[in-house]
Amino acid sequence: MSLNEKEKLILETIRENPFIAQLELANVIGLSRSATANLISGLVRKDYLLGKAYVLNDEEPIICIGGANIDRRYLVKDTLIQGTSNNVQSRTNVGGVARNVAENLGRLEEKVMLFSVAGNDAEWKMIESHSEHFMNIKAVDTIEGCPTGTFMEVIDENGEMVLGLAEVDIFDKMTPDWINKHLSVLKRSKYIIIDLNCPKETTEFLTSFAVKYDVPIVLLTVSVQKLSNLPSYLDGIKMLITKTNETEAHFNMTIKTDEDLINAVKKWLNNGKGPEHVFVSKGSTKIAYGSQKDGIHIFNYSSEQNDHYNWGMNEAFCAGLVFNRLQGESLSESIKVGLTNAYHTSQSLYVVRPNLSKNQLQNEYNGCLVDKVFYK
Repeated sequence: MSLNEKEKLILETIRENPFIAQLELANVIGLSRSATANLISGLVRKDYLLGKAYVLNDEEPIICIGGANIDRRYLVKDTLIQGTSNNVQSRTNVGGVARNVAENLGRLEEKVMLFSVAGNDAEWKMIESHSEHFMNIKAVDTIEGCPTGTFMEVIDENGEMVLGLAEVDIFDKMTPDWINKHLSVLKRSKYIIIDLNCPKETTEFLTSFAVKYDVPIVLLTVSVQKLSNLPSYLDGIKMLITKTNETEAHFNMTIKTDEDLINAVKKWLNNGKGPEHVFVSKGSTKIAYGSQKDGIHIFNYSSEQNDHYNWGMNEAFCAGLVFNRLQGESLSESIKVGLTNAYHTSQSLYVVRPNLSKNQLQNEYNGCLVDKVFYK
């Protein structure tokens, strides 16, 4: 849409000072405050400005939609004994699957926006102060009277979760009506990455939206319980990233062997009625990949890899994969970059490793521990 001289001047002024007050902006362009407000509203409708604050809509960000919460983990020091107290080491981290993906991508210097909801409380302040360095959080809405999402898990001496507790009712507020406020920026996004903290009606809305506007959409599962938020139809999804335990629950199957993994991927692909690309991770040792076009592959991290900390791995994998694809690299190479990021995340106590950067990931990939060990 063409712009008149006053509209062009507004955009130039906001570009120089995004925090300019509306009255000051009116004085600069020589119009009344009400006339200036009308012009700004027109620029929002034309998608030149985002509707919240004066955010210029001239970027194509990656949009991450879903959980932003506080993670509390208790690592049992010795053999876990049921029915009594156990000595633990505790950690509190900023987490949430969508937020974790966004931080990984932000550390890789991608422009990322997080869409989520949080309470107006100390937990959100902790998330905000950490996350704002890596992503745009202007689309996170605070809701009075609802606590910010929290997740607690107990980890045994083998690195396995033996108990998980989640207080995440606030994520039910991420409705299609809530998403509707952000359609202009969603249309311009390079990728839409969502997690299953979003209600089913929202994941279905976003899938249809992404298909309509030809935006690749990535869907990450978050837990067995949240599988109920899967869209009824998955064929509009570019990539699905999930875990073996969630896949076992969804298809009522057991995954022990590589052949089981292959069958699981086939079930997700559903003879072309499923996602275009499917990834099923098994702990911190391997991941199965499949598509109708490329067949099914199983990637191992390393024969020397110990099953260590599994948290944050799928988010790290997703970020590395998307990042490398945006550099124009092949899917096979991008999978290996994602797995490299996931592997090194598994060696850290953090859900997003603090040493992640573009140079760090490139150096790690040059000494890649990933090996494609099976093809069918």
